Amino acid sequence: MPRHPLWPRPQRGQSTRGKVRGGAGVENCHHFPDGIQPPRPVRGAGPAVRGGGDNLRMTSPEHLDSFLEDLRLDIAATFTVVRGGNEDAVIRAFGGAPEQARPMRLEDLSEQDDGDFILVSRSGPTVVVLEYNNFQGAREEVLRPLSRLGRTASAYWNVNMVSRLSLAEDGLVSSVLDLVVPEDPFGAHPEAWEPLLEGLPLRESNGWGCGLAAVERATGARFDRAWARGPHHAVPITPVPEYVLGQAHVDSPLLKREPFVSYLADLSPALMGRMRRHALELAVAHADLRTHPLAVAALTMDEGSPAEWDRLRQELDAAASLALSRSHALRADEADDFAPEWERPSALDFRRAIVFGVLATCVAAHRPDTTDGLPDILSSLVNAMTGDSKRVREFQMVGHLHRAAWRAD
Repeated sequence: MPRHPLWPRPQRGQSTRGKVRGGAGVENCHHFPDGIQPPRPVRGAGPAVRGGGDNLRMTSPEHLDSFLEDLRLDIAATFTVVRGGNEDAVIRAFGGAPEQARPMRLEDLSEQDDGDFILVSRSGPTVVVLEYNNFQGAREEVLRPLSRLGRTASAYWNVNMVSRLSLAEDGLVSSVLDLVVPEDPFGAHPEAWEPLLEGLPLRESNGWGCGLAAVERATGARFDRAWARGPHHAVPITPVPEYVLGQAHVDSPLLKREPFVSYLADLSPALMGRMRRHALELAVAHADLRTHPLAVAALTMDEGSPAEWDRLRQELDAAASLALSRSHALRADEADDFAPEWERPSALDFRRAIVFGVLATCVAAHRPDTTDGLPDILSSLVNAMTGDSKRVREFQMVGHLHRAAWRAD
């Protein structure tokens, strides 16, 4: 299983979080308890929230940043907290067996590289689960069962600056947002994080401490010296299977019409080629290229000499380069805070550059003298399918079912 989910986001400015463990910049890292600065409680730093205990006390995000750096968890980690949960039930929700728990020091977590496991502990009325370089606690398949045990919050980040802050209650994921770009939350109640984030400078921060502070506020956990001293227990886990249809998809009206009815009736790898073609046609339409001669040729050409296929691929590559140049020229004159992002004047040419490039890849792979089928292009098209339209939502559903079909192999 991959160590990071596929949701690309814009990157922050300069930060120490991109330094890889053992590389330049990670030096003289002190081990707990002597080297770690104890996180400092701050009063009056946030609003009282339901179920959070003494919510006028939270830990300083700056101290949490230092705390993470000292533990070498600032590169890639997930903190998941369940308020009032039973430790054994929490372990099972992660795919672990309570009887396999063994003691481990918190400061040793980042040194482990022996498969999937979690580190479980208690902080006041909460159960805390840590993962180093893994993200199970950010997954819906884990968050929803945990939230039936009690209010659940998690903060996740990785070396690629991908991040998520999640809040789940009563069996549903209430709100999920990106710690780097927090303005676009989603979930059953997207606004649920809003009162809990008051006063936390997410966009201005160069660390992940704000995310942990938000988890503290939501659950009543405290990542302080007493918690860090332990006890902590490591438990091997087998990642729980993904849902075929998750919370955001199960009630979609798209599933009541073709071709989605047929997709669901026989969800298997045999359908992946059809789904890729479906996704490609959606992207061509979204880039307003349905009548463009090169796009039409790429979508309809099924005969021709190798030289003709090569010529078409070269023309598509050239069209992609031209569209990208136009996009960059327009982008230079646009305001940095243009919103929404997908309505920038430069956005259409950017989409076209991606789609032309993907069409060139498809032409190269689908030549008569090759045996390969249509390549996996959905991840390449993601950044072209931006916006809030029916076509974008249809593409997202195709992508979701395509992943499910791949897993069915």
